[in-house]
Amino acid sequence: MTTLPSATRYAEIAAPAALSDRLRCSWRFRQGCTPMEVEVLPDGCVDLIWDGSHLFVAGPDRRATQANLVPGSTLSGVRLAAGAGPALLGLPLNEITGQRVDLATLWGAAGRDWQTRLEDGADPLAGLHALCAARQLQPDWQMAWVFSRLAGADALPVAGLAAELGISERSLRRRCQPAFGYGAKTLDRILRLQRFLGMAAHHSTLTAAALESGYGDAAHLVRDSRQLTGRTPGELVRMHAR
Repeated sequence: MTTLPSATRYAEIAAPAALSDRLRCSWRFRQGCTPMEVEVLPDGCVDLIWDGSHLFVAGPDRRATQANLVPGSTLSGVRLAAGAGPALLGLPLNEITGQRVDLATLWGAAGRDWQTRLEDGADPLAGLHALCAARQLQPDWQMAWVFSRLAGADALPVAGLAAELGISERSLRRRCQPAFGYGAKTLDRILRLQRFLGMAAHHSTLTAAALESGYGDAAHLVRDSRQLTGRTPGELVRMHAR
């Protein structure tokens, strides 16, 4: 069982190599002893989470959300790989956008069985890995490629992605809805903001980081930051820059 250093609240753990087609990473989050809300930013991903008593799916978010956690609690989770979510969960992701849904609600008896396994198991991550390994999966590699190109430093514009795939922008939007929970343009905005947060600490000004992240200007960054998180870029960097 992986343990977190006492000063660590959130830690990502490499997923088993055998599950690389279905998992981006595993993670643990430990809440301190003081009650507080935890802000979760949209990242274009879906997670399976065990909170010590419930096994649930955190659907893709369009905006930042607030989570109220029990003081002293630990969450264990796995982040699904881009293009794998619909096949692994058995439903289009736009059906659970912005939602937190018990796996038993989605899978019925099978979800209740995995809930029991997590209750009885010693290591929640091992149980989550076993759950993901047990699912038949044929990832959508085109959608995985779309996510990768939008997330990378050399991100293509949405029109360029559609052209590379040989489809229209409208068709790309229809493909992205079930794969990510929203269209390509929303995914692009979310991943650009995540890219900015990863670059902010390495630039002398937020404007410089914004331009390298793909924003047209500082006003573009401010607009997206407020619409996606309700915060200014400065507030966002103080709280979430990596």
